[in-house]
Amino acid sequence: MNPSKPAIQRIGKRITYAWHEDALTVVIDQKIPKSQQLALEGWMFAWLLIGGAFFWILLQSTGDERMFYSISLAFWAFFAFRVGKVILWRRKGNESIRIHSKGMSVKNAFGTLGKAQLFQIRNLHKMEVIRREATSFLANLDQSFWIMGGDAIQFTHQNKSFVLGKQLNEKDAHALAKLLDKGFRKFG
Repeated sequence: MNPSKPAIQRIGKRITYAWHEDALTVVIDQKIPKSQQLALEGWMFAWLLIGGAFFWILLQSTGDERMFYSISLAFWAFFAFRVGKVILWRRKGNESIRIHSKGMSVKNAFGTLGKAQLFQIRNLHKMEVIRREATSFLANLDQSFWIMGGDAIQFTHQNKSFVLGKQLNEKDAHALAKLLDKGFRKFG
């Protein structure tokens, strides 16, 4: 084993982390099972066909009908963009967290693209797992594979709340919160 390369450890199936001399790095993978990815992409293909049909009808229409299809296409484009973003997130996305002496950086990355947000450790308060009602419709919707939301951990920095840990189960969220708190103590 190469002593200069830190050992990569796991929390659950989606979280990997490594302790370095000067930092703790954590990566939360956003990939979903192949069947869900195919369902999401199949839905997007059907949505594109519907958009094409609306556009074709728009070109044929006049007056109020043309206005209706123009407005419908605006809504169609909004949802096409959102689903396209989720498809990209599920293919190449990850949450990267790095704790070092300067602070904690959090980055929602699409492959290598994304901007890290830096938080000073002295202004951070303890990581807390977000409690979700098992019977809540919105809580369950947040955990759906067709959206990017569903953060599992929240923290406060300079009196503002921030979240991370998209769609983690409760066990993994608790383990990650403890790991991050340990990183704060070590590098803070």
